[in-house]
Amino acid sequence: RTFMTHGQSSKIVVCDINESMLAEGKRRAVERGIEGYHDGISLEFQQGDAMDLPFESDKFDAVTIAFGLRNVTDTVKALEECHRVLRRGGRFMCLEFSQVQNAALRQAYDAYSFNMIPIIGQIVAGIPPTSPPGYLC
Repeated sequence: RTFMTHGQSSKIVVCDINESMLAEGKRRAVERGIEGYHDGISLEFQQGDAMDLPFESDKFDAVTIAFGLRNVTDTVKALEECHRVLRRGGRFMCLEFSQVQNAALRQAYDAYSFNMIPIIGQIVAGIPPTSPPGYLC
């Protein structure tokens, strides 16, 4: 019932308020041959608002959000919704970037963010290093 459960099937639900983002995700899943059901994992796409998730309470073993909190108008409400749909003992994982206040640290952070993170993203996503990094690589 969680990601990569041994001997059992798992489900990943991709949720976004933007239909065109979901369409792009579906396109990439098809392109990579992982749409529908693949290696014991089903992949579903659902349009929904992070501040009013279209799922029942206590549904997921894990909830992730990446670069999404900065795009909601009520961060607390979005976090409450993540908590609502997360089963007891489940894991919440958030990937966001913020502004660094210290000027020296900001320069180092920006260098890392704009130079290293795109390369790491390409490696993780299996995109050849010769390809230009792009949004949602």
